[in-house]
Amino acid sequence: MTNPHPSGESSIPVLTLFVTGNAPRSQRARANLSTMLERMGRGEVQAYEIDLLKQPDQGLSHSVFATPSLLKTDDDGEVSVLYGDLSDGDRLRRFLSDLEAT
Repeated sequence: MTNPHPSGESSIPVLTLFVTGNAPRSQRARANLSTMLERMGRGEVQAYEIDLLKQPDQGLSHSVFATPSLLKTDDDGEVSVLYGDLSDGDRLRRFLSDLEAT
């Protein structure tokens, strides 16, 4: 497998946001994630969104037991997860620190 990124350039982890429709906590998670990515200079980054009301099997496939949940998957397949509505800005920034624009 070849690296699709030029030498020295790291790739952006894949973000997946698990929500339950338009529930208030899901709406806050969407807004908080979008706001933080903008603040970090990464407004172009979009999270894949999986609505567990429409695709409940995806929760089982990804071992997600609560929503909202934000999964971050790096090039090596390592997955990190952050649960909740992403309202703790410091915690969310630390979680997304490898996306920080330089």
